Amino acid sequence: MDSGFFAKNILDDLEERELHYITACRFNNRIKYSLTHEKVWVEVTDGLEISETTYQAENWESPRRIVLVRQEVEKRSKAAGKQVRQLELFEGEKDFGKYRYGCFVANLDLPAKVIYDSYRGRADSENRIKELKYDFSLDDFVSHNFWATEACGNFIVMAYNFMSLFRHALINSDKKKFLKTIRYELISTPAYLAKTKDKHILYLARSLKTRQSFLSIWEKLKDFSLPYSTKKS
Repeated sequence: MDSGFFAKNILDDLEERELHYITACRFNNRIKYSLTHEKVWVEVTDGLEISETTYQAENWESPRRIVLVRQEVEKRSKAAGKQVRQLELFEGEKDFGKYRYGCFVANLDLPAKVIYDSYRGRADSENRIKELKYDFSLDDFVSHNFWATEACGNFIVMAYNFMSLFRHALINSDKKKFLKTIRYELISTPAYLAKTKDKHILYLARSLKTRQSFLSIWEKLKDFSLPYSTKKS
């Protein structure tokens, strides 16, 4: 969960239900101080270091485990996280601005690196939600029956998974193409209407290059197999 869920009542409720969680910490001054004054860091890759400690907020009954992450900006130009330059006011500390920091509270008994990697897996989830909404119309229907609505939603997610398999196994592009892009760029269509700044254009045929791209997918299908077995044991 993101830092919006970094609240005592939520963490307490999850623990009472015996549910595991990883939640981004809200960057209050005590969290910032813990991040910037941690002494023991383990470098897991060039420019990325991880540590862990315990932290107890004022309204918590007991301390919780937190995982600390810092990334050196010069070595990792796309480093995620927050900078805390304002803490450079502390005497003798001049390098806080070098890093971007992350902090996570977790009740999982896993190595700190696994905690960090697991949380990173949700970082792209909002894009997947947008794709389900805009390409698969997940939010564009409703049934008068809850279970019917859920069934429709499950079929849409199934369609998304099939398209993801198609995209990863057959297109194999460095760029993640959405369904709309696949439809216009790869599937040969007789015509489609496009709009420029001041006029509409009707494209009557797909280009030869696009047709070749589509034909190459059919060639790949000859050697394609599912990543799992469908045979009954």
